[in-house]
Amino acid sequence: MKNIYLYYLSFFMLFPILGQSQVKSKLWYDGNARVMYNRDALEGTLKETDTVSTRSNGGGFTILDLGFHFTPVDDIEIASEIRLKNDFGGMWGNKSVVELRRLSAKGVVNNKIAFSVGDIYLKQTKFTLYNYEQELSEYEPSVFRFYRDFVNYENYYQSNYWRLQGVQTNFSYNMYNFIEQLDFDGFAARVRGQEWMGKPELLMIGGSAVIKSSNNLNLGSHYVNTFEILSSSNSSVTYYNPVLNTQLSYSGTLKDKPYKVLLEGGFSKRGWDGDSLAPEIKGNFMEASIHSKSKKGEINLGFRYVDTDFRSTGAQTRRINYNNSTTTYPYYSNNYTQRKVSLIDMMSDPNIYNQNLSTSLMNYNPMYSSISPYGNATPNRIGLTADIDNFNLTDYLSAKVQTQYFSEIIGQGTTNKRSFNKSTLHSLLSLDKLLSLKNSFDIEGSINIETVKRGGDDFEKINLNSILYSGSISYELMKNLKIIAGAKMFYAEGNEFIAERDIYDQINDFEDINYDSKETILIAGIQHHFTEDIYFTMQYNQFNVLDKTNTYDEFSLGRLIFMFNMNL
Repeated sequence: MKNIYLYYLSFFMLFPILGQSQVKSKLWYDGNARVMYNRDALEGTLKETDTVSTRSNGGGFTILDLGFHFTPVDDIEIASEIRLKNDFGGMWGNKSVVELRRLSAKGVVNNKIAFSVGDIYLKQTKFTLYNYEQELSEYEPSVFRFYRDFVNYENYYQSNYWRLQGVQTNFSYNMYNFIEQLDFDGFAARVRGQEWMGKPELLMIGGSAVIKSSNNLNLGSHYVNTFEILSSSNSSVTYYNPVLNTQLSYSGTLKDKPYKVLLEGGFSKRGWDGDSLAPEIKGNFMEASIHSKSKKGEINLGFRYVDTDFRSTGAQTRRINYNNSTTTYPYYSNNYTQRKVSLIDMMSDPNIYNQNLSTSLMNYNPMYSSISPYGNATPNRIGLTADIDNFNLTDYLSAKVQTQYFSEIIGQGTTNKRSFNKSTLHSLLSLDKLLSLKNSFDIEGSINIETVKRGGDDFEKINLNSILYSGSISYELMKNLKIIAGAKMFYAEGNEFIAERDIYDQINDFEDINYDSKETILIAGIQHHFTEDIYFTMQYNQFNVLDKTNTYDEFSLGRLIFMFNMNL
């Protein structure tokens, strides 16, 4: 408790000094402030039958993440971010937390070589190092944005980067012949620290080299290696996973329409030194795509092949960890049943998300994501993709369309192969433009359909179908003050075989699971935007989850929520 008061005292004592430095342009600030309160209450039959759980519970917090950027000289910047958090119900230091959220330094050597040390954000290609979006978040109506912003911010998800601790450097070299520019990037990061009597230290090193030519032809090579340090523990076994990716792209125009062709391929190797029982597997991948853009919209066509044994720690780590416990009513009913992660939690609970890279394939729920549970790097896939983005049908109606068709390369547990289909449509209708209204009036709708099928005998057949309907209405009552309403309805029915893997990710058994689930999310309230990044919303949410494979497994919840968000 005394430490907390000392933190506060130091902060307020230093604040005038920091303000004085601001005048000298040596120090500037950014960050985020958020106030959030919600009250959850059981609803439906559960309210009457569950005599163990609380009827309702509420909670909230005030958070200030204050970022300091100090520039002692022009080419050096030291950045830190301090979080001040006070849970509702606590005053004068009670239930208050002061913690260091971020610390890094960056600079430029001789105006040529840039470097970053400390907390760094890393991203390469979709097969080497990439943080994929959570399932069913694509084409989500904008009225659900406040939940998505909250979840992503709390887990350091920024534009598909992974946040790691280490050092990064990059530089460019300009030329004047056929080769116009050479770009280089390298990094070393610590994925897992030393553990007392535990696993060895896990590091990741990587680099990129890109050659840009004068005829719009670019060649890039990207390398990542995740490996353990033998001397950092008493273990005699160490893990390694190098991945190499090579990309060739060409940009041009055809009938005054720009296009870009991208070809890429690579391979991976994965094994355990010092373990005679561990396999060493090698995999490869290949992808080709073409992108074109016009006034009406953008179109992408692609082909993808990912080998069964392709493994990439940086690209196959998932955001959602289904082993984490939910924050809201983790247990319910008189049987004290543990509640499974559902669409409710995927949308609003930051605690079920993962911030650490995983050296093994994480579990996933095929009901929510079966086509590409590990993004483009999902192993054992071959197929085609097509999507149309920002398709402007008229000045008041736009749409986005995506379709994917994949098949397994090798059947799992049988010679028959699964086939995967996914179709997604999102549309935005601006009624204010259509009806010439002064205030904005938007209607959004989307649909996401996924199917998994496999033929054969009855004991090996698979037929899983899932569909998500989403919609929203947003009407501006007065300037920047909107009344909003939204809904999500999710259905899943069928069966799928879940692979059970050993410590080496080798399949040793399958579990046949039946699905018959329905989930509903309804929201309604008001929202006011002071700016794009400063807003508040107050609304009522209603959630319902019904698993028909278990007649007692129904969960209903009502939530009153207020959130004020401000990006500094």
